[in-house]
Amino acid sequence: MWSQTLHQHGHWDEIGHKMAWVAWCLGVMLCVFLPTLPWLWLLLAAGLLGCAAHKWGKWHAWLFLCLGFVYAFFRLQWALEQQVPIQNAIVPQTAQVTVLDVATEQTYGQRFLAQIILQDGQTFQVYAYDAHQQIWKVGQISQCNVRLRPNIGAVNAAGFHVEAWALANGMDGSAHIGKHCQISSLQNTWQFWRLWRENVWQRLQNFNTPNHQGKAMVAALTVGVQDGLSSSTWQAMRQLGVVHLVSISGVHVTMLAVLVGWLVGTLLRYLPYTVKTPMLWQCWAGVAVAFLYALVAGFQVPTQRTVWMLLLFAIALTGKWRLSLGQVWWRALAVVVGLQPAAFLSIGLWLSFGLVAIMMWAAHAWRERGNTWRVLLRVQTGLMLLTVVLVGAYFHIVPVLSPLFNAIAIPWFSWVLTPWALVAVLLPWDAPLLGVVAVAQYSVDVSVWAVAYSPEYVIAAQSTWMLILALLAAFLCLLPQAALMRPVTVLIMVLWMVYRPPVLEQGQLRLQVLDVGQGLSVLLNTQNHRLLFDTGRSSAQTAIIPTLYAQGWRDLDVLVLSHHDDDHDGAAAELLQTIAAHNIWVSDTQAYPQWRTHTCREHAWQWDGVWFEWLTLPLQNVKNTTNARSCVLRVVTQGQAVLIPADIGHAEEAGLLQRYGHNLRSTVLILGHHGSSGSSSGAWLNVVDPDIAIASSGWNNAYHHPTPAVQNRLSAHEIELYRTDMQGGAVWILDEQLHFKAFTGRRFWWQRKPFTAQSNASETSNDIIHQTFLREHADIGRR
Repeated sequence: MWSQTLHQHGHWDEIGHKMAWVAWCLGVMLCVFLPTLPWLWLLLAAGLLGCAAHKWGKWHAWLFLCLGFVYAFFRLQWALEQQVPIQNAIVPQTAQVTVLDVATEQTYGQRFLAQIILQDGQTFQVYAYDAHQQIWKVGQISQCNVRLRPNIGAVNAAGFHVEAWALANGMDGSAHIGKHCQISSLQNTWQFWRLWRENVWQRLQNFNTPNHQGKAMVAALTVGVQDGLSSSTWQAMRQLGVVHLVSISGVHVTMLAVLVGWLVGTLLRYLPYTVKTPMLWQCWAGVAVAFLYALVAGFQVPTQRTVWMLLLFAIALTGKWRLSLGQVWWRALAVVVGLQPAAFLSIGLWLSFGLVAIMMWAAHAWRERGNTWRVLLRVQTGLMLLTVVLVGAYFHIVPVLSPLFNAIAIPWFSWVLTPWALVAVLLPWDAPLLGVVAVAQYSVDVSVWAVAYSPEYVIAAQSTWMLILALLAAFLCLLPQAALMRPVTVLIMVLWMVYRPPVLEQGQLRLQVLDVGQGLSVLLNTQNHRLLFDTGRSSAQTAIIPTLYAQGWRDLDVLVLSHHDDDHDGAAAELLQTIAAHNIWVSDTQAYPQWRTHTCREHAWQWDGVWFEWLTLPLQNVKNTTNARSCVLRVVTQGQAVLIPADIGHAEEAGLLQRYGHNLRSTVLILGHHGSSGSSSGAWLNVVDPDIAIASSGWNNAYHHPTPAVQNRLSAHEIELYRTDMQGGAVWILDEQLHFKAFTGRRFWWQRKPFTAQSNASETSNDIIHQTFLREHADIGRR
């Protein structure tokens, strides 16, 4: 059917004659990924491109490149203006809350997509969080007290980027809902697919069955609600490399479109009269159902790509246009990024469009060889290479046996489980649905079991240029005409996979303070060893694990849990499910009976010429509180030192001063208790006398850390202050000197954190932080 309508002549070469779509997409991508907007240089570059275009007769390409760039700039600028502003005081405000999508249970309460309208008319689309177990239905309109929070989160060299995610998904911020909301009305929303999602979700939740993950899997496959899947299920799917099958992906949408087209064709053959264009009926029926299914799934990028390609194909078939597969691909990409330029920030776009592109590339390149199995082998090789590059660059880890597991899982999920689940939720009887829930539970159990046989390989972070080179190598490896270049491309791919960052020299210490919000996590490594001091609250998957993978590491020599407080050890359990720690040092072994631990007292050791020592006081001289009994670590190398006092207060500082005196002198001081006024006394700063103090605290945190009192003390002692809440994570190298290296600097021009100037950021923060603030996971009250 494709071959009858989409003429294959020229394929990707044919695009060269109509470069407008390509230029448009490149212009949008250029705008999204620029770190800054140096207008003088951009104008100069546009002029040079214009001259080149005039010489080559490609004026239309240059024009569409510029149009794509300008369009993306104004769309992104408009999106930024719609977001909750940084200057927003995080205090209760009366607002109208309209529920836009299904409310799901989380560990901290309920979460749902909502529209927030303030009394002054400002409107935001946010994820709303409710810790008070109120009832939320799609279309429900309530009057509530809400606390709006802008899209400012942790920023590290690797890991989850809140601002990029928010732009790509059209989120203007987040909102925490207060108690005693008053329901004013219930809309009969025209977005009927959202109501259907809610009905299916509630029907599944009401089933009395022990197969909880089976219910969650059916919800994910039928209506795209994934919140019911547990962390262990997600971990299993990730390690098998089949996460894309857990959601309503392009594969599922295509499958359903083909199935509907086949059913329509079968029905047409049994009609008492002949239809002139049965193929058009089949095609448009498939497109209509695919579009509806994509809407139910939330219309994410992978489903958008499938829908637009199917729609373009249907239009081409109807209008008898001469379109190649490559032209359909580029037009679908142009539509997706036209609707949402920030979609380029989503890994889903790169994987969805990239894998389809490499399938077409490989199939076309080898089609003329006449060997079907060779074509299939080349396509599979291309998919594997591109997946390794994209997933390795984004997540820094790839499942080694992913092609094998996908070969089994794709037919099972796409052709058995998903159709059965869709039919079951459409039928009024419970028996079919209970059956598919049981089978889905079995699929989850098998996946969790198979994880033990699915090794993973870590790919360290590399430069953008190396990523581009690896992508080109992945494509060139597949060309039959590139036989002479194949050894070079294979070598590039091997170098991409085996690369590891340069190793430190003997006696050097690398100090990396991670931005984990209101918490602490510090990574120390020498030439051959690594130590993680604390984990923060919930940052294992979003910050710590990606940071370790980016360095090419899968284990720790030592994990330190300074004391049993959520903002210091809250992510430890999740971290240890993925990362092995050979030794765990804690302040209270009774607080962690599930692990074999050692007490961080009266012990010192040496790694690669670097000295590590626990600083301790007699227990009878220490208050019986978790903060007071925190582990205190000092690391010394070549005349430089780092002191990490966790959450000790003034009394404990005084005791350490009395016991160790001037031996506490350190180049770098991690401020005690995140910069609380109860720590970092004047006497402590006098003796420690650091060159730099680091405050690990959350942006706009409720405790005002680092407090103005601490900032004034540091200023009086002429100590430079570095703040993760304003500047994100950073790295220092200690040898004979102290070398500072910001994690990457500002990645994109639209990015707000790290803030441009520390002085201005501090002034802005001082205006804001005196407003109270409900924490992200509704766990106020614990420090």
